[in-house]
Amino acid sequence: MTSLLSAISLCFIPGIITVIIFHGLWKRVHVYDSFIEGAKTGIATAVEILPFIIAIFIGIEAMVSSGAMEYLENIIGPVFEKLGIPRELTSLILLRPVSGSGSLALVERMVTTYGADSFLGNVASVMAGTCETVFYVIAVYFGATAVKKIRHSLLAGLVGYGVGVMASVWIYRLME
Repeated sequence: MTSLLSAISLCFIPGIITVIIFHGLWKRVHVYDSFIEGAKTGIATAVEILPFIIAIFIGIEAMVSSGAMEYLENIIGPVFEKLGIPRELTSLILLRPVSGSGSLALVERMVTTYGADSFLGNVASVMAGTCETVFYVIAVYFGATAVKKIRHSLLAGLVGYGVGVMASVWIYRLME
């Protein structure tokens, strides 16, 4: 079974690319020209959202370097413990809505410290895989589309994030 899955995963992306090319040829689309236009648009979009990404990373680094993150962990940690969430997950819960890559670094540190099969390692992995980077998404996508009024997006994103955090801990506890 493992060798079958390995073969499928090896052929998956080249297969998708081949299907796209043949579909484009069948629809009489200039595939190469469309690819080049898409690449130009992608580079332009990357340049447009770069300031928003830089601002987020500077904000994260400022919070960590100033000690604000540790201060928040000390204040919020006991509240999380009363909700049944281990204090060790506090920094991940605070960082995940802001930065996906920063939170993955925390997950890696937790897995290394507590073990890949530990409760904390598993819950941190589930949390990183299921909870959205709310502020990152709002900054990048709304910034790229020049949307100024986020209306209910922030509240909905934070509620969804909170539900994801609670569910990742509680459901994992049920499965143990």
